[in-house]
Amino acid sequence: MFELNATKVRAYAIRRVGHDSADDIVSEVFATAWRRRHDVPEPALAWLLRTAHHAVAHERRSLARRLGVRDAVAGNLTDTSSPGADASGRALAESVLSQLAPTDAEILRLTAWEQLTPSEIAVVLDLSDSAARTRLMRARQRAKRLLDEPPAPSRAAAVPQLQGEPS
Repeated sequence: MFELNATKVRAYAIRRVGHDSADDIVSEVFATAWRRRHDVPEPALAWLLRTAHHAVAHERRSLARRLGVRDAVAGNLTDTSSPGADASGRALAESVLSQLAPTDAEILRLTAWEQLTPSEIAVVLDLSDSAARTRLMRARQRAKRLLDEPPAPSRAAAVPQLQGEPS
């Protein structure tokens, strides 16, 4: 189970808590899987990612307590890279995900980065299949609206230049 899934669980953790804490998350996930090995379904990936989801939430709560920073609970993207994505694509993805509700951003990450099916997402997020499909559809619609919005004009473009004034 470890050999088949460790890389994917680690990638999931890195994208949510960064490289520094990812190994701790992976260790916690597989320790839990070992303790509950009779409860782990086959294939195990969705169950492992659900366990990682809980471990990441616990890590963020611990960080918030340690630092006294409320924003740590919300968490930020620490690594928005996905296989094959270029820098502008990553920047655009980070921009859109940062504007979405955390639940929308997470379901899109699970689809795009972890390449999970809606049924697997349902297991990770402890939802019914239909709820996962509905949330995914709505998150995609919200993201598309953000992508379709024209960029806000820059302040320099909004200030008219007087004749004879240097631009």
